[in-house]
Amino acid sequence: MSIRTAVHRFVQNGRVILRSLRNNERFHSKGYANKHSDKIHVQITGESQSGGFLCQNSGNAWNAGWQLSYLGTHARRIFVENILKRVTNSLAADLRRRAASRLVFGDSAPFFALVGVSLASGTGMLTKDDELEGVCWEIREAISKLQWNMPQNDKNYQTISIDDNAVTLRDFVIGPIIAKGCSAAVYAARFANTTQNENNGQINIDTKTKDTNAFPLAIKMMFNYDAESNAAAILRAMYREIVPARKHYKNDELTTWEQKLMENKVKLPPHPNIVAMYYVFADRIPMLPNSWGMYPDALPVRINPHGSGRNMSLFLVMKRYDVTLKQYVMNRNIDMRVSILLFAQLLEAVAHMNGNGIAHRDLKSDNILLDLSEETDNCPSLVVTDFGCCLADKSHGLYLPYNTHDIDKGGNVALMAPEVISVNPGPFTNINYTKADLWTVGTIAYEIFGMQNPFHGEKGEKAVLNNYDYTEGALPVLPKNLPSIIKAIIKNALSKNLSKRLDSNLAATVMQLHLWAPSSWLKNKEQLPSSNEVMQWLLCLTTKVLCEGRNVDLFSSLHRPSTDMKYDTGDTYKRTFFTRSCGRCTMPEYQLISSFLSRVTLANVRNALKWIQRNAY
Repeated sequence: MSIRTAVHRFVQNGRVILRSLRNNERFHSKGYANKHSDKIHVQITGESQSGGFLCQNSGNAWNAGWQLSYLGTHARRIFVENILKRVTNSLAADLRRRAASRLVFGDSAPFFALVGVSLASGTGMLTKDDELEGVCWEIREAISKLQWNMPQNDKNYQTISIDDNAVTLRDFVIGPIIAKGCSAAVYAARFANTTQNENNGQINIDTKTKDTNAFPLAIKMMFNYDAESNAAAILRAMYREIVPARKHYKNDELTTWEQKLMENKVKLPPHPNIVAMYYVFADRIPMLPNSWGMYPDALPVRINPHGSGRNMSLFLVMKRYDVTLKQYVMNRNIDMRVSILLFAQLLEAVAHMNGNGIAHRDLKSDNILLDLSEETDNCPSLVVTDFGCCLADKSHGLYLPYNTHDIDKGGNVALMAPEVISVNPGPFTNINYTKADLWTVGTIAYEIFGMQNPFHGEKGEKAVLNNYDYTEGALPVLPKNLPSIIKAIIKNALSKNLSKRLDSNLAATVMQLHLWAPSSWLKNKEQLPSSNEVMQWLLCLTTKVLCEGRNVDLFSSLHRPSTDMKYDTGDTYKRTFFTRSCGRCTMPEYQLISSFLSRVTLANVRNALKWIQRNAY
């Protein structure tokens, strides 16, 4: 840098400093603020909409008002700067690296001039939309800490002070069997009290209590035919089942290569629409109620001499839900509003899984559970369960190398997406699961809205359509009273062309806009709402959820023994419900809004609005 350039810059910077000091002095001496504002336009307190100043009643009154306005303006600036600092951290780091490089190797003057102008004026590098995306980031951070967005939305989960490494079947009272599948059996359960827990190390079994409401938990016992009877081998063989688990078995027994293998598997963060799985542990298979009659082959030889099972297996402790989605839609005449909310919850569950690099690959109405503990006529809470066929690998993400037919494509063949069922193996072939779960959701939507799944026939019946050769024009007509936006989502989800199909995040956003956005946004094809209008709407939703969340403490009992849980003389647990409607919305609706806000971006909302205007009307 030449001396002349240095002097020139010194004079220019000196003028800027002197001008700012002189303006600051005028500000204090004359009693009014400069009319210039920065890029984020904030109405100056004391200034009318027409640009004139309010009348000054007296010097003292004006001074007090000016001080309040001065503090308010600076408070807003501090808030905005806090957002911008968080948004521009990576950008600022990149600028510092580039500046240092150019300073060392030359040609620094134009670059520094550009950086100075951009950072000072707020133009060029940081646009208005970037600033609003920063506000969206703040919304996501606030909602992620909110109790509405937590899946433990009840006080039925009783906790006791036990060491996580010491959880065994002896810590529970096993009740009646709930369900039995080809790979597991599910039993109702509750935590054992102190007396029962010290019952000479025996498994506590309650065969007298017939009411399943006495058991707030469910224990899923996996059938183990192949894995060795030790915790490490069982955990390694059944790792898919524990993807949504909150607390994992600590891998002290695993070797270094086994630990690296387990660390390469994706873990699914908690979500309101994912099954609440509290504990995972391995234990010896006991003699449980109805085991001889329902799964004799899965029993070990020490119990059944003709059994093929191993002595130990994996046990999953979950919240007990009331019915499956299949049972719910078969036995009830469901209101349209309830069906829409169920469909929205299912979309949010898939968006959460895919967003965390997980494909379920076995979605069906039997693997979707409902909590009916809401008040009558309110929508149930929906969760996705049974992750035994999921794809959860950090190395390949949602793409699975398919070199041979021996590689498992997933669960239910009838509900596999066309791009999965039709793929042929090859040395460079990958199965694309990025939108496969969304296609399956489109098929389940027919069941949710009171129709038969066209790709899955009942027992002894043939399916109407096949997933490998159907045409989109042959899809059954959806109910007439179903909103056109939802019809468009289902039709798009069942598109055979992968490039035309929405991703799960955008599909869930479209559904959320249908539920909560102003109707004028969805019907106006000529003009989209401005960024400021979208942000005001998002802030209104955030304010409502935050304010409602402060009024009800739904989850405090999850971390301490509940005083609302009483036992009668027979030690029968009395289940009470705490997920009743709060305010004007029910718990599932609040959780839907929270799930949306926890992943919201301005760009995603805009893209959803554009898609609605092009496809829904």
